[in-house]
Amino acid sequence: MKIALINTLYAPYKIGGAEVSVQMLAESLQTVGHQVRVFCLHDGDKIKYDSINGVSIVYFPLKNLYWPFQNQVAGKLQKAGWHLLDSYNPFMARMVRDELAAFGPKVVHTNNLSGFSVAVWRVAKKLGARVVHTTRDYYLFHPNGTLFKHGQNMDVNSLPVTVTSYFKKKASQHVDAFVGISKYISTLHQENGFARHALHTYIYNPVAAIAFVPSISDKVRIGFVGRLTEDKGFDEFCLLAKQGLQNPQVEFYAAGRFNNDASGQRMNALATEVGVKLLGFIKIDEFMAQVDAVVLPTRWNEPFGRAVAESAISGKVVYTTFSGGVTEIAAFYDNILELKDFSVSGAVKAVRENNNKLRCSFFESGKIASSYESVYRG
Repeated sequence: MKIALINTLYAPYKIGGAEVSVQMLAESLQTVGHQVRVFCLHDGDKIKYDSINGVSIVYFPLKNLYWPFQNQVAGKLQKAGWHLLDSYNPFMARMVRDELAAFGPKVVHTNNLSGFSVAVWRVAKKLGARVVHTTRDYYLFHPNGTLFKHGQNMDVNSLPVTVTSYFKKKASQHVDAFVGISKYISTLHQENGFARHALHTYIYNPVAAIAFVPSISDKVRIGFVGRLTEDKGFDEFCLLAKQGLQNPQVEFYAAGRFNNDASGQRMNALATEVGVKLLGFIKIDEFMAQVDAVVLPTRWNEPFGRAVAESAISGKVVYTTFSGGVTEIAAFYDNILELKDFSVSGAVKAVRENNNKLRCSFFESGKIASSYESVYRG
């Protein structure tokens, strides 16, 4: 079966878990005999063709006001213009249409659509393809993708969200199958009128076990991994680290990047003040090798929570907020604990009892790919 996978970014470009999930899916589908072609964006000015691990890739230039996937600060008017065009981008749709027509896929499977816009659904449908969409964030509700603003989760029935989702909701009626990466996010979109006549289901992200050689330490090392931002709860992690300042048994580590703005400077200063050791942006295996417990105090409703699953599978004691899709992941693993129960002494005890015992993955890539094959067939 010819399958076109569309996602905002793809290897070697990466800003989050979606790129990892889409690459694992593409390679799994290719391995079992499907002809997969990935459509994604790059910061060049022409279409570029390449292949990675046997999967062919088409990198499209972004036809919008600026390239947003890097550490640059755009003005308010520039941002507003970018998102207005991204609500339905005919320039991207035209390029995608030509490449789809040349490839002739039976299935067009869209994922993160920021940059491409929902205009690609209509194009794919007109070419006779079965349109499958996986919602990996809240982009269809609001351009920020998180439904988190000014320190709190946004109401999907509020006027701003109703306005920003209106045209995307209408465009979603071209979708034949609508997949969420958790039951939570699937239900949220279905109950709010997206793809009313489509098949609705949920398929978890593939999560592979991480190979790493643990480093040995007499101290209990408590870590944070991900964007070092308030919506991810990094400030809360720093407050927990403050509790451990007088405890010689523990150390606190953080791996990831700060925002390139005033909030990033504020988080950096807070981390330094409470003695958090900053590891920078490092590979996940390097992070897992250096910690015994992971604290992920996310404030937004994580659709899935890849970092939670990876940490649990890697045998770490995980403290996190039970909200969104994370609650579903926690049901699979006994080493995922509620953040509200965290204490430094409790974490030390839990780590000693857990002894970094590895867990198996309930999100094996072959099984996930098989679930998608069923959706593709209809």
